[in-house]
Amino acid sequence: MQLDWKFLSRATGFKINGDEICVSLGTGRKQVVQVADAEDTIHLLSFVARAAIVAQIEDAAIQAWQRNRAVALVSFRVDQKGRLLGESRVPKNGLNESEFQLYVRTLAVECDRFEHQLTGRDVE
Repeated sequence: MQLDWKFLSRATGFKINGDEICVSLGTGRKQVVQVADAEDTIHLLSFVARAAIVAQIEDAAIQAWQRNRAVALVSFRVDQKGRLLGESRVPKNGLNESEFQLYVRTLAVECDRFEHQLTGRDVE
């Protein structure tokens, strides 16, 4: 299905850079969301914590699992490189601008919140 995610990303606080959207969250905080366009979905991905930080957290996978139970539209996991990330898969069928922006903003906010809980910082 042909759909231009960059066109759907025209929102205040969104800055497109290649295949990424930098989302301004206010108070100087921001979160980068990577975008991968597939045939029927748009895959959104954002990093919560680097592997070095995750390695210092005894129960990072359990914390991600607990968040998955409480958060809608976003799932968290530790990837094969040991990084903690959040992701959303957005179905293209019937997708409009406000719905896409809701997914992007929700992913950015939830990843930033988890990042802040784990590190206390806004890490890029």
